[in-house]
Amino acid sequence: MKKRHLLASAAFTLSSLALGPALAQTSSSQDTDKTAQSESTDLEPIIVTGTRLKTQYNGDRPIQIVRPEDGLNAGLVDTVGLLSRSTATGSQQVNNHLSATGAGGAVSVGGTNANTIGLRDLGATRTLTLMDGRRLTPAGVGSQVGPVDLNVVPASIIDHIEVLTDGASSIYGSDAVAGVVNIITRRASDGLEVNAYSTVNTKGGGNYRQGSLFWGKEFGGGYINIGAEFNDQQSLKVRQRPETACAQDYVYNPTTGARMDLQDQNGAIKCRNLNPTGVFFDETFYLGWFQYDPTLSKAQYPAAALNLRRSLPDWVRVARGGYPDTYPYGTSNSEAYQNADSISPLRRSSVYVSGAYKFDNGIEAYGNLLLNRRESESNSWMFLYPILDPTNPNNTVANGLINASGGNSSGAVQVQMNMPYKSTQTVNYGQATAGLRGAIPSVLFLKDVSWDVSTQYGRSDGTYSQNFFYNDRLQATTGPGTACDPSLITISGPVSCVSIPWLDPRFLVDQNWTPQERAFLQGSEKGHTTYDQASLDGSVSASLFKLPAGTVDLATGFALRYQRLDDVPGANARASNYFGFSTAGVTEGSDTVRELFAEMGVPILADLPMVNKLNLNLSGRYTDYRSYGSDTTYKVGLSWQVIPEVTFRGSMGTSFRAPTLYELYLANQTSFFPYSDPCVRYGDTGNPSLTKNCSALGIPSDFQTSTGSILATQGGGKGDLKAETSRNYTVGAAFRPRFADLQVAADYYDINVKNEVAAYGVNAIINQCYNSPAQSGNVFCSKVTRDPTTHIITAVDNRLVNLSRERNRGVDLSVDYGVEVPFGRLGVTGAWTWTVQHTLHRDETSSLDINGLSGNPMTNGWVEGSIQHGAWQLFYGINYIGPTNDARLYSNGDLMTYCGAYAGLTTYGNRNNCAQVRELLRVSSYITHYMSVRWQMDDSMRLQLGVSNLWDKKPPVEGSDSYTYRTGSVPSTLYNLTGRSVFARVSKTF
Repeated sequence: MKKRHLLASAAFTLSSLALGPALAQTSSSQDTDKTAQSESTDLEPIIVTGTRLKTQYNGDRPIQIVRPEDGLNAGLVDTVGLLSRSTATGSQQVNNHLSATGAGGAVSVGGTNANTIGLRDLGATRTLTLMDGRRLTPAGVGSQVGPVDLNVVPASIIDHIEVLTDGASSIYGSDAVAGVVNIITRRASDGLEVNAYSTVNTKGGGNYRQGSLFWGKEFGGGYINIGAEFNDQQSLKVRQRPETACAQDYVYNPTTGARMDLQDQNGAIKCRNLNPTGVFFDETFYLGWFQYDPTLSKAQYPAAALNLRRSLPDWVRVARGGYPDTYPYGTSNSEAYQNADSISPLRRSSVYVSGAYKFDNGIEAYGNLLLNRRESESNSWMFLYPILDPTNPNNTVANGLINASGGNSSGAVQVQMNMPYKSTQTVNYGQATAGLRGAIPSVLFLKDVSWDVSTQYGRSDGTYSQNFFYNDRLQATTGPGTACDPSLITISGPVSCVSIPWLDPRFLVDQNWTPQERAFLQGSEKGHTTYDQASLDGSVSASLFKLPAGTVDLATGFALRYQRLDDVPGANARASNYFGFSTAGVTEGSDTVRELFAEMGVPILADLPMVNKLNLNLSGRYTDYRSYGSDTTYKVGLSWQVIPEVTFRGSMGTSFRAPTLYELYLANQTSFFPYSDPCVRYGDTGNPSLTKNCSALGIPSDFQTSTGSILATQGGGKGDLKAETSRNYTVGAAFRPRFADLQVAADYYDINVKNEVAAYGVNAIINQCYNSPAQSGNVFCSKVTRDPTTHIITAVDNRLVNLSRERNRGVDLSVDYGVEVPFGRLGVTGAWTWTVQHTLHRDETSSLDINGLSGNPMTNGWVEGSIQHGAWQLFYGINYIGPTNDARLYSNGDLMTYCGAYAGLTTYGNRNNCAQVRELLRVSSYITHYMSVRWQMDDSMRLQLGVSNLWDKKPPVEGSDSYTYRTGSVPSTLYNLTGRSVFARVSKTF
């Protein structure tokens, strides 16, 4: 048998290139299943992504094919891993690698540890995910559930995945902006298949195991399949890899190129993992922070660290701006950070049942049921940094600060501790489909009529928890005059007050809290999220009439869909009683969708010189959403088969994305964001618009504020949001000569998206208000609230709006070649994507070129080869991620001005004497190798062994000014964190 590659990608023409039969030829492991399916094809239709017509009209669609067996050769066995083989997914994705990207982990659509897929780096909400041509119900936890969570789909039930890399809203409706992922489930003949798989990382941590069963039985006019799967992804801790355990600045001398990073007291490069812990800051006068060391036994401190010992004998000053020798002793690491998950643990259990039965009258009843349970957790860190009033009895340093400063310090201090943060998620998921289909030879003038009607219901039921600090209890224990004021505990009470020794080294430095202290300050609570989706779909396809070049085909149908999201956070979250975390109220809302669609295939020419076939495809869809109104979309595709070996194709059309339920109904979320006020000392700026707008509010020209963060509100936009729209173009060619087993396909794509739903951003809103020529009528100024007395900005309304425009265009290429050689069969395959442009316009005046920034490489691809000899197969592959360059984000490139620890290097004591450095903001191409050996021991048993990241390629590192987030020093989630891994699978059929 010929071995087929993992991606018969970039839209090989399934019919005009005779690729359908080619794709059916696969490795020996699937021969039995394929034979069984070919013997019973009358039991179910052939599912082709991107059309509802017969396969003769598929030539204008770029489709990448992902097969589980070829994914296994590369050590990829779960659904998320399989889809990573599509080069259209070559940018960073939302997954379970986000816990250590910042305090509390990254906030992601779908909730913590969701695994979503987004094509063309346009986000998961702009990619439609289907199973057997039908929508999957979104799943997850929290208020932002919207995309499909791939955790719900067990890989063992997958026959193959078709990735349509073209807009398809005229065929499928909303969300198919960047493309469609269609998971095609498998069929089994009589018998049972058992699989066991395990991955072990040679450096420990992040191991994975999977077990699955798949059973099938055919009877009379029907069949039944039952599958079960269990997955266990173990955690990889930050501390287990040096690139994540130690976040560094990666700065260099611009002249000599020598490393300039801050060093610790032993002369090694200092890890800058997080803000200090176990310290306090003076709120009003002294810079830097104060660390506890009463005997000066922890280090040989410089004089600049000891100048307040007379007033504060137990404390040393650290990180004083302008005094670089005070920085090596600062604490910037913690046990909580080192124990964070760079890969979070999760466990999945799934059951899948499908079947069909054909009655004597030719009507077939079919259905399936998918049940899934995900249990996951995220370990990260969080900060506790309340401000302690100078008159609070537990502020034991207030008098010392006041006396030492001659009254310039108020004595108020901010204590700061870094502590473990843990969240858990349990998601129970179910989706059921039932339908009838049949065929009629003719109805009136229609021939070869087939029809299908089905109903579907799915539900995601999730529970999530997290630990937090009670904000009202912090207010009670840090206020003036008393150690604990019970009258301030207005939300989490009634509860007995506990005096907190904030500056006691036992509490602040060692974090050896008593049970009473911990129970009083720290809580944990659960939230609950459900997402329901019900639908009714019907379609009819038929041949209308014949033209000289062939038959004109038509498909038409309807779709009705109901969706509902209900998220209820814990009581303290709903009351905004979390300290330092975003909180939200109840997010609740529903929507109803009604759709009509039609598609027509027209054979224009055939059997002419230079025109073996010329087919036209037309499709249109009308969609009506109760939430915002209606839209229409269309698509025109043309396929020109010059000769049987050469086909050209192209399409143009429109797509749209209706606002998701969370974008419409998201309850007000409040968060504290860092900001800068443009009205600070606006008299010195010389900006006439700024001067006019700030002075009109009565703000003095020398206005100053020490506030560095602001309360911002983000919420849904029901009544204001409208659909995102896009225009898509594709042009491509495919070549398959008769003289060789060779397939080559190339496609150019261009996607323009308008009215993207986004939050404008706190600083952008403020700047657009005060830097605009006319403040009157400025919509941004209505979103900013200032205190009328102090003039300090107190709040910003950062709700979701239709804001952005985005364009992504590029080229996909795939090659597949096979040849018989004396020692067996040699196969070489490859797939590549070059992104030519990816720009994001936040408004009419701003534009960001994302292409080539960290997390968004311009190129990605893979090349693989195999040798098949009898029962043995050797497989070797290379995966490529292109270089990135974040230096172009900045006006001076990678030449940066670093203050803080780098100030005072030439003029000691001058905190404005900052250093010029070159920061590492470029990442080179990242190439990993993998290989495996497979042995077909007999007709019923197979063994496979392999190694991924064969040469133990380390993930790249980058400086802290990277475009995307870092885990330690590693930018984005694109790169391999585990290192070399050994994997094995045993498969047995009965």
